[in-house]
Amino acid sequence: MDWRYNTIWFEQLKDGNYLNQDFKKRSKIDDNFINVEYVILWHLKHKESSFDNLPSSNKLSYLELNWANLKDLQGVDKFRNLKRLELHYCTKLENDLGLSQLSGSLQYLHINQSKKFTFTDELLSLKELKVLCLNACGSIADLSFLKHFPNLIDFRFVDTNVIDGNLAPIIEHPTIRTVGFLNKRHYNLKDDQVDRELAAKADNEYRHFAYKGQYYTERYDY
Repeated sequence: MDWRYNTIWFEQLKDGNYLNQDFKKRSKIDDNFINVEYVILWHLKHKESSFDNLPSSNKLSYLELNWANLKDLQGVDKFRNLKRLELHYCTKLENDLGLSQLSGSLQYLHINQSKKFTFTDELLSLKELKVLCLNACGSIADLSFLKHFPNLIDFRFVDTNVIDGNLAPIIEHPTIRTVGFLNKRHYNLKDDQVDRELAAKADNEYRHFAYKGQYYTERYDY
């Protein structure tokens, strides 16, 4: 079990390698932050830069922020080896400023419920991205930007509008194998059409499954 799985079973991680902290309950970051690879934080507040309340860490692989008040991502280079960044209900997030500092490491980016968020060339610099989820974010003009991600496998934009409605760049992309979105009238393709087109491009060899009783999770092998 590691950061590559879509759903991580944190109880299966190595003891002492995971931190989950709510800043409403404890305002100072746990001293163990610099020693772990996996961190989930709730209600992180910043003063000047977005991550000024967190120490630097070269060990951090997975960082999840829930209800943080950041407006941009300046200072995220404190975590130079970060592989996966999850931002949920960071409703004040406006842009991707600072994200390019992770261009050599970040492979999985999930932004969810940030309606003010729009991206720039900072996001487009992430050439190592394998998974990109921009769910319930600000509208996207078109999907031509996907060509900037030569290794992208999974792209999701659930409840995020593509203004021009052209979804063909998903099918035309050489490595995308799975996608998630809500059907809209002005889209030129429906979800089932896109799924069929992508399924015809490859088998399931790019997926690896892990099981826990009746449950399973998957990662993309790359």
